[in-house]
Amino acid sequence: MKTAFKRVALVAAAALAIGGISAVSAQATTNDWTVSNVQAGPNVTAGTVTLLSNAETATQIAGPGNYVTLTSINAAYYTVTGGTTTTGTTSGSVSAAAAVVNIATPTVGTITVTSYTIANGAASATATSTVTISVVAALAQTVYGSSQVYAGPGTLVPANSTTDSTFSVSAPSTSLSVANFTVNELDNSATPLALTSGWKAITVSATNGLLSTGPVAAGFPTSLGTTFISGTQTGAGSNEFILSGISGLAGTSTVTISVNGVVAKTYTVTFTGTAVKLVLTAVNPVIAVGTAPVTNITANTNALEVQEFDANGNAVAITPGNITITPAASTTATAGAVSITVGSLGANFLGGTTSGTALSSTVAGVSLNGVAVGTTTFTATDSTTVSGTTLTSAAVSVRVSSATPTSVVFTTDAASYAAGQAGTLTTTLSDAAGTLPAGTYTVFTAGSVVSSYALTVGTLNAAATQTVDDSGVATLSFNAPISDAAAVTISGTAAATTITVTPATFSVASGASDAANAATDAANEATDAANAATDAANAAADSADAATQAAQDAGAKADAALAAVTALSQQVTSVLAKIAGL
Repeated sequence: MKTAFKRVALVAAAALAIGGISAVSAQATTNDWTVSNVQAGPNVTAGTVTLLSNAETATQIAGPGNYVTLTSINAAYYTVTGGTTTTGTTSGSVSAAAAVVNIATPTVGTITVTSYTIANGAASATATSTVTISVVAALAQTVYGSSQVYAGPGTLVPANSTTDSTFSVSAPSTSLSVANFTVNELDNSATPLALTSGWKAITVSATNGLLSTGPVAAGFPTSLGTTFISGTQTGAGSNEFILSGISGLAGTSTVTISVNGVVAKTYTVTFTGTAVKLVLTAVNPVIAVGTAPVTNITANTNALEVQEFDANGNAVAITPGNITITPAASTTATAGAVSITVGSLGANFLGGTTSGTALSSTVAGVSLNGVAVGTTTFTATDSTTVSGTTLTSAAVSVRVSSATPTSVVFTTDAASYAAGQAGTLTTTLSDAAGTLPAGTYTVFTAGSVVSSYALTVGTLNAAATQTVDDSGVATLSFNAPISDAAAVTISGTAAATTITVTPATFSVASGASDAANAATDAANEATDAANAATDAANAAADSADAATQAAQDAGAKADAALAAVTALSQQVTSVLAKIAGL
């Protein structure tokens, strides 16, 4: 009977091999094994587990002597893909329940055991069960790979990536819990380490202030740590740290966080001392007649900025009620309250704008009221300092404008542009005393601002109003027309006869004109060269004629000399004849 069973199993195995049955079948239908000597996996805890389905996974750590034990539930034929049994085989059969097969796990990889239930001496034609074994170098969350370090202000919110990206802390040296820091240790797949294993030593130091351990969620600890903390973290929350100041010790604190002996990140926290300097700045040096906020005028809102600084030049938190703003001439302008509170739109930034420098604990704004046209100065004082010394700012000048435009002047940043060249149009609004304060004014009839030649890029103001900054100007980027123009004019029609509009004028030279001019210049130069060549040829001909004439003159003279010699010779002969006759 035993021999017959073996024959059936071998025949089944041969049939499976010939038929090309996959080692991992999608048609597994029943359980063939329980598993032991495993580490972890779905429905699996370390140790032993009974499979809950016909296709399960288990995890084991790679090692020369490591293995996973399969204990049969049924008689079955099995194959091993990606590995072997501890006896070196890749297939076999078990005759009944409780038979043991050990699958070796020496190296990292995946091993699949596919089995075919044997009933009445015949193996199933399709796989009835699969066990997939993941062999890993180490279990997830047990081996340190990297770290995440985050910082955040205060302790109300534990540090995270968002608080870290905007981290900036400045606080009085007397402050507790000014910042918190979190260290997350991860494995190589960026998964947080388990709380009980794999952690590396975390060292935190601060050059100024006191550090203590968290957790942040529990609030500030009852006892502060030392300036340096070092240790291996082993429990939840012990990777969080809190920084506090030391009363009277102002300055910059550098917080250094190292993991496993390597610096992971550094942060800077500023601890401020007592105020020794008071600074008043005219953000908007020109305001309008009226009480802030003035309709359509932004200049009067938070027109002045107030700041205090310690001996190190660091901005100190301001107590608005301690500061007084005094005008030299209250008949010209007066000041509102000093404020660091974010208010309605336009009141939470300096200068009455909706962006820029926001009010904060170290930046105060002061709105101004224009009483009459003219100029005055303002001074800030603080007599409530810790030292008892009154701090006084330098005086700043503010001009109160009528805020009634009488002049609109258009100017461009160049007198001439190439076709399509980028330019800037500046519009300046003024009254008789100077530029107008920041705000919006009605100065044109709607749609009247135009260019005498169409701009390539740039939409001119089509509205009747014009909004200017604290210098009384508005700017527009444009690109010049694409065709030649001796004079391009940008102007508009004044909304009232009391307003004078001065247009802007510039010229444009197109690329085609430049090419034509270049061609003309080249032709002229060619003509000049031809004329020069003709002149040279004429000069050469004249020289040749002169040489010929000179040669002819020399020949005539030679003929005359020969004739004279001949005549003389004849006379000598005649004389000699006469002598002979005598």
